[in-house]
Amino acid sequence: MTHNYEEKEFFYANGIVMYRGGVKKNDFGHDIYDGKGTIFDQEGDLLFEGEFVNHMKQGNGIMYLKGQMIYQGEFIQNKKQGNGILYKDGKIFYEGQFRNDLMDGYGTLYYEEDVIAPFKELRMQNLQLHQPQYEGDFVHGMKKGKGTQYYPSGFLQYKGDFMWNDMQGAGRLYYAPEKPTAEELATGITKLQYEGYFFEDLKHGKGKVYSRQGVLEAEGQFKEDAMTGKGTLYYANGQAKYIGELVNGDKHGRGDFYNEEGKIIYSGEFIDGERLRITPEVEREIEKLQAQLDGLVGLLNAKKELHNLINLIKIQSLRVDHGLTSFPITYYLVFSGNPGTGKTTVARIIGQIYKHLGVLSSGHFVETDRAGLVAGYVGQTALKVQEVVKKATGGVLFIDEAYSLINDKQDAFGKEAIDSLLKAMEDLRDDLVIIVAGYTELMEQFLQANPGFKSRFNHFVQFDNFSTDELYDIFAMLCQQNDYRYGEPFADHMRTQLHQIPVATITNFSNGRYIRNLFEKLVTIQSNRLILQQHITRQELMEFTEIDMIQAIAEKLFDRTF
Repeated sequence: MTHNYEEKEFFYANGIVMYRGGVKKNDFGHDIYDGKGTIFDQEGDLLFEGEFVNHMKQGNGIMYLKGQMIYQGEFIQNKKQGNGILYKDGKIFYEGQFRNDLMDGYGTLYYEEDVIAPFKELRMQNLQLHQPQYEGDFVHGMKKGKGTQYYPSGFLQYKGDFMWNDMQGAGRLYYAPEKPTAEELATGITKLQYEGYFFEDLKHGKGKVYSRQGVLEAEGQFKEDAMTGKGTLYYANGQAKYIGELVNGDKHGRGDFYNEEGKIIYSGEFIDGERLRITPEVEREIEKLQAQLDGLVGLLNAKKELHNLINLIKIQSLRVDHGLTSFPITYYLVFSGNPGTGKTTVARIIGQIYKHLGVLSSGHFVETDRAGLVAGYVGQTALKVQEVVKKATGGVLFIDEAYSLINDKQDAFGKEAIDSLLKAMEDLRDDLVIIVAGYTELMEQFLQANPGFKSRFNHFVQFDNFSTDELYDIFAMLCQQNDYRYGEPFADHMRTQLHQIPVATITNFSNGRYIRNLFEKLVTIQSNRLILQQHITRQELMEFTEIDMIQAIAEKLFDRTF
């Protein structure tokens, strides 16, 4: 390029040279810098030397501060742009690409001398450790994109994605060297510590952690540098030790624990790294719930089956304490029997017992039926089932009249509900207990017609009809719970009337519901009698009389099944 310029000097008011170099006239006849030139500050120290075009730094040049070089490279319109080198305290700080006065593009960033000083001898003896702080992509003056970062010792620290100076995105993190081996010295690479995702310099997202010996220790979800969420912990032999929920690196929540041979030792709840154990405090809570179960009237067969199941779970827990394999238990239950036999009440108690035994995380109770699971359009039923299952996860899902899920072989909606439930039972078997309930004969037909369901249930609890003596005991319990009393004449009539009920032959007898309805009707009869009195005492408000019973018999209340 041919420049039409001449050499000139310009001075500050104090007589110090401000500029020396090429100039030319602009369109207004003024002198402007153009060509090679040098700029000085008012104390005579060099500020810049290089090329100018139209009074702006353009081309190659060198910038100085207090006489010390701070940049050498390309300029466009007064800004560092293109390839260049930044200096700090006379040492190279950065070399690479620039845009709009900032590091932008591919470049290399170097450590300051005092940072690498402790490793100077190590780096001198191993030339492969002469590594910068960072080499890779920059945007707007910050590390952004793909890059490689090194420890001050020169060993590889990280390789992967960066965002605004931070490790962010996918990458691999390596251990800081302690006593490097010959191989590590030769390569400048220590063992891999972590591979996965990062956010703001912290492990965050899916990833894997390795020991200094190169053995996979854990993999799963990370949050703020610690494993939090679903994850797997490993033994040194590569066998999974634990699969489940973790919080800050500790086993916490639902999970499965294995021995080094791969046999499952425990499946259930963990708290702060330890599996939920049946401590004396937990045992007391279980005993309270068992007492509540035993306090229910009748249900001898149901109580026996449930006590057997509780004992089985406790013994499996003791086996785990001794390092023995835990027998995989199926917790799904079939409750069969007529209405009003206590199936719902028992299911609620079982949920709480399962919680304390570590089978369930919360033990809450969700009740549903066909209407709650089946939608009116194909494709919507699965979503409806998923919603109910999500609500029940961690507790008991009680499906009453489960046989109604399939009315006939052409019931596409019911089949969709069954298929969705089977998937939930497979996916959530560690933290969801499903109890199906209904009439004995219909439940047997239902399970025979659905092999998928039948194969997942191996605990069957029969709820027999209450005897007439048990019905009387339920009535007495309702009176006690609701502050009602009665004398012996009333009691004699009650027993006589109940003993006349052919419990064994009444189809679909409503059992406890029958007694509750009878109790409510007697309360109504008592209320109609008392309302006619001008003054009513506290004792009278609490008392059923023989007159109330005679009225109930006259209204044939005992002959009806409600």
